[in-house]
Amino acid sequence: MNHEGFEELKRELEKQRAERLTLPPRFSFKEHDVYNFDRLMSFFNWEIHNTPVEIDLTQCHTANYQALSLLAIYGWQLKSQGCRVTYIENDRGTGASAMWRSMGARGLFPVLFNEEQQFKGHQFKPLFALRNAADFGSVIQSAESYTKGFNVEYESTLRYVLSELLYNTMEHGTCYQGSIRIPSLVQFTWYKSRNEIQFIIADLGIGIKKHIEQAFPPLESDEEAIEFALRAKVSGTFGRSDPYRTKNNAGMGLYISSNIIRRLNADMHVLSRNGLVHISPRDVTQRRLNNPWPGTLVLVSLRLERNTTFLLHKMMQEFRDAADKEQKLGDSSEENSRFVIGIFNFFGKYAEDKEAAIKFRDKRIFPAIDEGKSLIIDFDNVVSSPHSFLSALLASPIKILGMNAYKKIKVVNAAPEIRETIDFILDDNT
Repeated sequence: MNHEGFEELKRELEKQRAERLTLPPRFSFKEHDVYNFDRLMSFFNWEIHNTPVEIDLTQCHTANYQALSLLAIYGWQLKSQGCRVTYIENDRGTGASAMWRSMGARGLFPVLFNEEQQFKGHQFKPLFALRNAADFGSVIQSAESYTKGFNVEYESTLRYVLSELLYNTMEHGTCYQGSIRIPSLVQFTWYKSRNEIQFIIADLGIGIKKHIEQAFPPLESDEEAIEFALRAKVSGTFGRSDPYRTKNNAGMGLYISSNIIRRLNADMHVLSRNGLVHISPRDVTQRRLNNPWPGTLVLVSLRLERNTTFLLHKMMQEFRDAADKEQKLGDSSEENSRFVIGIFNFFGKYAEDKEAAIKFRDKRIFPAIDEGKSLIIDFDNVVSSPHSFLSALLASPIKILGMNAYKKIKVVNAAPEIRETIDFILDDNT
C-alpha cells in the first residue's frame, strides 16, 4: 500500500471511531421566550478523551450567537483532552454554519496556540479570546463602539460593568490543561435596530464556589456561592485573611455590577458548575442545574436607552453606602453565628475514629449548639467516614436540635455515600 492509500485508510478508520455531536435544530439559551440553560448544557460532553470529535452544525437552523460561541471554548477543552476536533458546516447563508463563520470562529485553534492572534469576526458579532491586557483593551474598545452617541454616563457604566466581569475572569478563570492554556471567551452581539447589546463571558476555571472557599467558610452549593459572591466585599480583602490581598481586589465589583444591571433594567445570568443565579430588575433567583458548566459563565442582555439620565458616580456611591451598612451588620452577626468544622483537619482523610468523634462532639459541638450557632461540616478531602463515626459525632446534637437540625446543620463537600449516611442519621434522630 502506498503512502496516499495508507493516509486514506487512516482517515477512514478515524472517521469510523469519531464521536459525532449534532447540534439540535434550535441552539439557544431561550425556548419559547423562557431561558432553559439545562437543555443547552446537555449538549456538552466533557468526558471525551483521545477521540476524534465531529461537531455537526448543519442541522441547526436557529441559534443564538452567545450560545454558539461556547462551541469554541468547548473545542479548546476537547483539544486539550487529546481530541482532534472538526466542525462540519453547510454553505447556506443562514443557520448555525453562517453564524459560526460570521463570528470568525473558524480560527479558534490558531487563536488558542498563538497569543498574538485574535478572532476575525463581523463588527457587530465579534468573538474574543481573553488572555492579556491587549485582549482586555480590544474587548472594551469593541463595546464602546456600540455606545457612541449615547449618554456619556451610559458609556462609563457599560465600561464599568464589563471591566469588572473581565477582571474577574482574567484573575480566576484561566485554565491550564497540561501545556495548553485555555483562555476565557467573550462574545458580543449588537442589535442596532433595537439598541440592545447581548454579551457572554465564559471560562473553564475553578468556579465561584472553590474561589470563594479559599477565603470564606465552605458553602453548601454552587448557587449559594454565586449569591454569596454578589454580596458586598465578599471576594476581596476587607479585613479578612485571604489569598488575593496582593491583587488589589476590593470585592465590590460583582456587587456593584449586579446592582447596576438591575438599575438599568437589564438581565444577568451567572452560571458556575451546577449553580445558576438570575439577576433581573425585579429580583434575584437561583436554581440548581442538572448539566453543569465546568467553570463560570456570565450572560448579559442590556437595552441602551438614549434618553436615560443618571450619574454613575452618584449611583456607585449609593451602592457603596448600602454595602458598608450591609457589611457592618453582616460581620457582627456572621462571626458569632457559625461554627465551621473541617473534618479533614481534625480527623484526617479517613474519618473513622469513633472515640475521637465523641470527644470532639462533647468538647466543641455541644458548646456551639448551646451558644445557638449553626454548624457547617466540611468533608473536603475526606475519602471515607463510616456510620459509626458519623453517628457518634452527630446523632446526639441532632436529637438536641430536633427538626431544627435541618436548618442548623449544613454538610458541604461530602462524597455521596457520606451525604446519604448523614441524611439517614438526620431522619433517624428527628
